[in-house]
Amino acid sequence: MKFSTFVLAGIAATHFGFSTSLQAQENIHALADKWTSAYNAHDRATLGALYTENAHLMINGAPTYVGREKIEEFWAADFKDDNPLTLLTVTHSIEGADMMLVHGNYQVVDRQKGDILGRGRFAHIWTKGPEGEWLLDRDLWAEPFEPFE
Repeated sequence: MKFSTFVLAGIAATHFGFSTSLQAQENIHALADKWTSAYNAHDRATLGALYTENAHLMINGAPTYVGREKIEEFWAADFKDDNPLTLLTVTHSIEGADMMLVHGNYQVVDRQKGDILGRGRFAHIWTKGPEGEWLLDRDLWAEPFEPFE
């Protein structure tokens, strides 16, 4: 009897562990999609609302932008440069109880011509906000592009 209880407990743990992992992956992709949708719509307010009040934006070769308002201003100026479209591909992620680390590749494309304007790697650190929502606390963008295989 104890063996069958142990086996059932193992099956249940495996099942619930897989469900949690699947849910985490859905959360991670949903967050990447939220950022991409706001950026590609050139929606400054929605994009800014994804960041914590004291978030840091670090772009290769540029000064660090600190705070939601400064980050929002940076992205609003970026929208105007070549009418960009940004595509994110998540390659790795780690989820904790109140933090998610998401790595991936990005590509910036001219919306009209389809020309590649930039590409590289990104890392996002999302933290749980006061209402339990995920907010972007650290946003890192690096070039030159070296895809993870």
